[in-house]
Amino acid sequence: MTSSNKNPASLLAAASGAALTIWLYLNGEAIGAAIAGEAGREAIIAAIWSHVGWGVVTAPLIMGYLVLRWRAARAAYAQRGALERFGKFVLWALAAVIIFLIVTGPIVVWTYGSDLKVFDLFVIPTPTGKVPVIHDPLELAHVWAAKAAPWLAGLDAALCGAALLRARREAAAD
Repeated sequence: MTSSNKNPASLLAAASGAALTIWLYLNGEAIGAAIAGEAGREAIIAAIWSHVGWGVVTAPLIMGYLVLRWRAARAAYAQRGALERFGKFVLWALAAVIIFLIVTGPIVVWTYGSDLKVFDLFVIPTPTGKVPVIHDPLELAHVWAAKAAPWLAGLDAALCGAALLRARREAAAD
């Protein structure tokens, strides 16, 4: 029996991370829906602060998920086939996108000139004030990275599952 057969945690980590990433994406999409639906200013602001608050609160969970995924990927991608190489590439891309989102999220808020409010628990004051020359392109990059994250997370979970199934089939054939 190979080590990947003994490690269903890799699939569990991939699936839970994918679910959390998709949930945060949908939470962010609520902002766009509020703006597109021409909701009142208060509804738009509430959607933004909900996304910011959840982003700050879940950032440590997502970083923990990435650490678990890196550890579990060794078992899931122990073989050297094309599927495993592609799976490693997708995991690298997912990690890069998630770290980019975690870093740029607060910067987008601060360069808009706002303090980072985490629900009503605490506030991290803006160190920059309003800086539109940084805010506008960074916000756009943050939005596009956020659109890529759930696709990468879902693909990572699917590839991890496929690699584990392949390893189990090969072990059973031995």
